[in-house]
Amino acid sequence: MSSKIIVGPVLGFRGVKEGRWDTSALLVLQGEATPPELTVITSSTHSIKAEAVLLKTYADHFVWRLDWWVAQTNIEQAIDYTVNNGATYRYFIPAQNTTLRICYGSCFGVYNLKDLNKVRKKNAMWKVLQQQHQIKPYHLFFLGGDQIYSDQVWDHVQPLREWLSKSLKKRLPAPFTEAMQQQVEHFYFHLYLHMWSQKQPAAMLSQIPTLMMWDDHDIFDGWGSYTPEQQACAVFQGIFAQARKHFRLFQLQAKDNQDLSGATFMGTEGYSYAHRLGNLAIVALDLRSERTQNQVMSPGTWTQLQAWLDNLQQSSAPNQPGITKCKHLLVMSGIPIVNADLTLLEAALDLEPGQQRMEDDLKDQWLSLAHQEERLRFIHSLFRFSQAAGCRVTIVSGDAHVAFMGYLESDSGTATTSEANVIHQLTSSAMVNLPPPTLVLYMMEKLLAGRIEQVNPNITARLLDFPGTSRHLLGTRNWLSLTVDEQSSILAEWYVEGEEKPFTKVIHPVEKL
Repeated sequence: MSSKIIVGPVLGFRGVKEGRWDTSALLVLQGEATPPELTVITSSTHSIKAEAVLLKTYADHFVWRLDWWVAQTNIEQAIDYTVNNGATYRYFIPAQNTTLRICYGSCFGVYNLKDLNKVRKKNAMWKVLQQQHQIKPYHLFFLGGDQIYSDQVWDHVQPLREWLSKSLKKRLPAPFTEAMQQQVEHFYFHLYLHMWSQKQPAAMLSQIPTLMMWDDHDIFDGWGSYTPEQQACAVFQGIFAQARKHFRLFQLQAKDNQDLSGATFMGTEGYSYAHRLGNLAIVALDLRSERTQNQVMSPGTWTQLQAWLDNLQQSSAPNQPGITKCKHLLVMSGIPIVNADLTLLEAALDLEPGQQRMEDDLKDQWLSLAHQEERLRFIHSLFRFSQAAGCRVTIVSGDAHVAFMGYLESDSGTATTSEANVIHQLTSSAMVNLPPPTLVLYMMEKLLAGRIEQVNPNITARLLDFPGTSRHLLGTRNWLSLTVDEQSSILAEWYVEGEEKPFTKVIHPVEKL
């Protein structure tokens, strides 16, 4: 019996080391356990055989990762590769110290079949991405959260439906049974197979190396914002363990925590990670693994993140010959740091998480009353780094199902230039899911989006007018293009459904005095 490719190749970015652009490809094969062959064609006379690593066996399915690298040169390279001597795929490697093109998206599914029936042309924005990639190829694809929508686990797994039918008093001490475990594992495994094998997503995932970070719907809606008793119960923890294993497998392309490589990972329970690409640094924050009602990330992860920022600052200090200075730090925060202030609405709703979808989303926000101190600490850390290193900080976020631009400003006076006292936030959401209802969007725009937040006596936060409009919020499906040039300026372009041209914003690096 020969093997059949069920999913893949899904490209992953593994980092840049000594001029080598490391890439991987995830493949799910059905049939025999024979390792797939991936051949990278670097020239007419030379090719590379990727190293195959078996990540998981599930029934007659085998999940493989193929690893290889190609040396960067002074020109952009189009790299062709084949799998099992079949179809030829192509991805692009940027030239050293030159333009880097990144696409960013979030919210790639819908909550349930009822919502799916409301979505017209579900993967329309994937097609727009494919068109733009053909014009100017992207080198990296950031997937910022909610890559899958697994909320249907409660409907698809019969033992979980039975568990939910019981009173809360009976649910909390109930065990996570073997039947639950088997069916939940089946649910997550096959949900990823379905999501990754759709025609338009599969085409892009085979052509652009990805960097992914999860959010709550990759687990189930509102994970981390439930009461401590619910969060700690065996059934919740059992579901989370399966969601975590499949996130690590399909999104990070690793079989276990020891298999993680190619990035600097932070924390013992979470998966925050960072990459350095010449003048550009990237950090992706895991805002789910360690989340509780009272914390977003654990103290240990915050300590390691601060140590990483300190090292990045030291490497950006002047008079260090031979060391590439960091001019731009991209922070991937799946949930926006700057947002319309919904805390009054949160207090008014004051319900148990899970009672209604909107209330879950409110308690998940950085602006939630329980997380404001942690948020302030994070904002302080970013400003201290930017001011001391003379490095521009830009936040990229999703989750909100609207596109907008956030603006943080400090008047602390400690920076060598006032430019380091500004942090921009670029929010793009959603690529597939539905925008908020028109009335909700109208109320947010009129009553909340125009306010200036006094974060502390020295820092303010607000939403800017969306480029080329008189609005703060854009309630239409979209994705974000980021072009980083040789000077580390970023051209941000939102590609929005129904619009012929993108909405644009340029963010320049900090120029030291």
